[in-house]
Amino acid sequence: RTRGWRMGLSSMLSKELASWWRTRRGWVQCLVGLVLLNGILEVDLRGNSGPNAIDNAVMAFLVTAALCVPMAAVSLAQDSILGEKHSGTAAWVLSKPLRRPAYLLAKLIPNGLGLFVAWAALPGVVAYFQLLKPMNGHATPLRVAGVMGLDYLNLLFFLTLALMLATFFTSRGPVLGISLALAWAGPMPFISAPIQKYAPWLYEVMPWKMLIDFNTNQPLSMYLANGQPLPTVTPIIATA
Repeated sequence: RTRGWRMGLSSMLSKELASWWRTRRGWVQCLVGLVLLNGILEVDLRGNSGPNAIDNAVMAFLVTAALCVPMAAVSLAQDSILGEKHSGTAAWVLSKPLRRPAYLLAKLIPNGLGLFVAWAALPGVVAYFQLLKPMNGHATPLRVAGVMGLDYLNLLFFLTLALMLATFFTSRGPVLGISLALAWAGPMPFISAPIQKYAPWLYEVMPWKMLIDFNTNQPLSMYLANGQPLPTVTPIIATA
């Protein structure tokens, strides 16, 4: 009964949401997110001592998020479209009363919600309780929510990028290569060094500065974690 760009959206949404929460994908992603992000944070909180121990633990958490979260987003996004291209499912469903915008939104919304729960909301709640005692109450829910909000914006950027590339290419190589090269250009020092030298303006329009900043060692998320005002919001606006 639906007409226009929403034709077939509800059916595809039901199918994609079921693939997240009626299979083991959802709890596996939640488990991996907790082990990687909160596990690293717990190890650093227990292993470090000194005046900067908490800041170092939080930075390790952010570096892990900058490296691992885009990988999870890109892997799921490219597989959700390319897997159906290769199997012929995409061609079959698009021959039915299903519009292309509805098909893509049905991939973006469930994956975005699932990754939000697994890699932002749940690790953020656990991180709040992990930092509550070491930071003597300075880790307020609002500060942790701000940090995880930037983490999720970074995730959403690479999720939509991988979905876009998956519509352009038919093989996984270019999708994974381009997405992960852009994702790791900021966190990896040997890749970020040439960018800092020849194209530093990219740090103002890409999401790297939100979680990692090798120039000042004070990414935007660290300002939020410490309750300080942000020096700039340009990377946040540009990423969005």
